[in-house]
Amino acid sequence: MFCGKVFLLLLATAAINAQVKSDTNTNLRVLIFPYIPDLNKDGLASLRNHIKREFEAKNTDITLVVEGDSLHNLYNLENMRQYLGTGPSAFDVAEVDMILLGEMANENLLEPNPDPSIQVDSSSFFPFAVNAVTYGGTTYGIPTLVCANFLAKMTSPTGSGTLQLIGNFRGSWTLPGYYLSAYVNAYGASFMYEGVNSDPNYHEDVVNSIKQLSDRCLRSDGSNPCTNRYYRSEPEKMTEDVIRSKESHFLAYVEVIGEVMHRNPDVEVESIAPPPLGGSERYLQMYTDALVANRNTYQSKKEAIKRFMEFYTSDDFRQSYAFCGDMVGEGDISCTRYVLPANTNFYQSSRVKENSLYQQLYGIMNDRGISAPNSELYDRREYLDTTLSTMLKYDKKEHNHNHYHDHQHNYNHYHDHQHNHNHYLTTNTTTTTTMTTNTTTTTTMTTNTTTTTTMTTNTTTTTTMTTNTTTTTTTYKYYVHPPEKTYTVKTALLG
Repeated sequence: MFCGKVFLLLLATAAINAQVKSDTNTNLRVLIFPYIPDLNKDGLASLRNHIKREFEAKNTDITLVVEGDSLHNLYNLENMRQYLGTGPSAFDVAEVDMILLGEMANENLLEPNPDPSIQVDSSSFFPFAVNAVTYGGTTYGIPTLVCANFLAKMTSPTGSGTLQLIGNFRGSWTLPGYYLSAYVNAYGASFMYEGVNSDPNYHEDVVNSIKQLSDRCLRSDGSNPCTNRYYRSEPEKMTEDVIRSKESHFLAYVEVIGEVMHRNPDVEVESIAPPPLGGSERYLQMYTDALVANRNTYQSKKEAIKRFMEFYTSDDFRQSYAFCGDMVGEGDISCTRYVLPANTNFYQSSRVKENSLYQQLYGIMNDRGISAPNSELYDRREYLDTTLSTMLKYDKKEHNHNHYHDHQHNYNHYHDHQHNHNHYLTTNTTTTTTMTTNTTTTTTMTTNTTTTTTMTTNTTTTTTMTTNTTTTTTTYKYYVHPPEKTYTVKTALLG
């Protein structure tokens, strides 16, 4: 009887100690980047649990809350204001795409240089990743992952037939991204931001290089599943088409290519290269995801934030992340997620050196990788997407697959990040409306007033509008280069 009371007393004491420890722990809320293949088909729950378990085992004084799934839209600035704010939806650390860095920094959402102990330079990270986390001369993030669209020649021994191209050209950010890739290939890497602020109507040959590539997706019935939103609405069909084809060319993010091989280990990548856009393959536009710290909570949780950043970007965890440590035993190399860590040490490990696809990708990124813009594109994305869709005639009715709903297809959120983006802000764009009443003219518009439009396309467009004797002059800057050559899409992969 006495022994039983002692035992109960010990249990009660342990429970009290655990409660005291829990009450004194630092609670750290982390939002991870959710747009990666859900290989375990559990909404990334196994990955989030793996992160929590591994981190808390080494940091017993911190209670980690990990979130990140298809419900978190990280490409909406209003959402980021909440995630990096002070309300119940706020996080202390977020892993986000640096394409919005400038907008977030300008709103003072981020703590500059959140972990000085991590040296963010080209000795440890890809140079383009270092550029991506730097804005106005200040480092705001610790790079974690990089990604890009690659063109892969795929083979499937159990498949039949050949498909010249499989891919989704209709993601929310896809056409603007392809346009910028073509732009810098045509004019040079230093013209990236010029491309962001350019009018595609003045660069028809650059735009035509996108069409030449997408036209390779035409099927025998005249439809084009790459451009008519079929692959966007039915992303599983893309992987099925790759698996069912004896030979195909697959244009996608490499983690999506990796998911195809995970679903069917017989499928192989025979060769891989940057997509041929703008007349060459000399540059590969790379997107960078990075950990950033909430400026509102940083000072009160600085130590916990730094420890998480060091854990999450460590070589050991990058290996575990890439080789599915959340799904299989650490010694099992049967699963590869094919994410691309931003830390170059990853590619020097023996495990990665034995992986031929990783080595090909590392070589391409080292030789041709340049950073995607980390500001300005957010406000230009919708204009560029609409203009390019019109120029490429992608919105004509060419296939009966207009029944898609973005929010029902979490699979297609791979860095074209096709969350429901219809509520994006659109500013700093130029819209021209032509109205004619009882007259036909290309330069004079009349609607109970007189409006005269004069356009000079060398470098400047000047519009003068007169209404009730009031004259307003607005000048728009359009970049026009010397006459462009005619591009022909030709690559070693496509022939």
